Amino acid sequence: MAPTPPSETSIPHRPRDMANQQDQPKPQHTYTLSDGDRFVLFGDSILQQSFSQNVTFSFGAALADAYARKLDVSNRGFSGYNTLQALRALSLCLPDANKANMQFLLIMFGANDARHPNTPGGPDQHVPLEQFKSNVRHMVSHPSVKAHKDVRIILVTTPPVDEQKCLNSDQEKIPHLGQTLRRTASTTATYAQAIRDLGPELQIPVLDIHRTMLALAGHDLVSEPLPGSIDAPTNPTLQSFLSDGLHFSGEGYKLLYTELMQLIQREWPEAMPVNLPLRLPAWDFHPAWKGNARVGNGQGSGSGSGEEGMGIPEYDMDDGERDDGERLVTGRFEGFVSGVKQVG
Repeated sequence: MAPTPPSETSIPHRPRDMANQQDQPKPQHTYTLSDGDRFVLFGDSILQQSFSQNVTFSFGAALADAYARKLDVSNRGFSGYNTLQALRALSLCLPDANKANMQFLLIMFGANDARHPNTPGGPDQHVPLEQFKSNVRHMVSHPSVKAHKDVRIILVTTPPVDEQKCLNSDQEKIPHLGQTLRRTASTTATYAQAIRDLGPELQIPVLDIHRTMLALAGHDLVSEPLPGSIDAPTNPTLQSFLSDGLHFSGEGYKLLYTELMQLIQREWPEAMPVNLPLRLPAWDFHPAWKGNARVGNGQGSGSGSGEEGMGIPEYDMDDGERDDGERLVTGRFEGFVSGVKQVG
């Protein structure tokens, strides 16, 4: 959960001040936006590309927009990574718990682990199913994750694939591939099921994008062959979610975003964007800005403009002048208001 509001707010207002803060250990009372709460996306190329502007809907950008000024969305997606590589990189991908609070960690792997072993096209990415499950367990219990005491972890199932679209895409990149399928719908489904099984075991919510896509594609979630299999009829709905049979299209990312917001609303309604306070108050929230607030480098008196503070002037604003239901609710900024030292 969010840390206790600091006793004093200090915002570096020019490069020299920022450099000084980086050179010296931060005192307990100092808070900067760079140390804000995080929503970390940890996965493979599907998450790496989630901020792409080459699709009709950008999942990462939409999430960052929803949590703007509340949580920083960190893209830690790595194209081609399987869970073995991801586990080795994990500690380098997460914020230092002494400097930032990781509110959410979304983990989405399996697309590369599920690639068939010894298939053409670069190093072998395949990770056996039981090893895959073990790797995900170790991610969740990793010290770098556990250091964030109240982090909300979300596991995303491995998405379905469309074999024909994958084959067409792979043949363009690997001329000698022939008709070899590097990924199949049935194998990928077993990795999705592994994540479903891990959810209850680890007591972590699962965003089941695999099942959702198949259900929308009209599948009963039981019969064979699965949608996306070469042996099954072409499924336009499933194909609409996948740009090349593996990676997401704009429609796929939009569905992922919708499912994520529904999961957060269901599991942690208090962490929905509308229920989180702004990390700094709105420009027209009078109680926060009344008086010459100390907003300098944390060292001076803040008694005016110049070296020691920005010297925000006092404005004669009626507290009841605006009420938009979110930004001007006094209780939302009690930590900030009490944290800003009034020096007027």
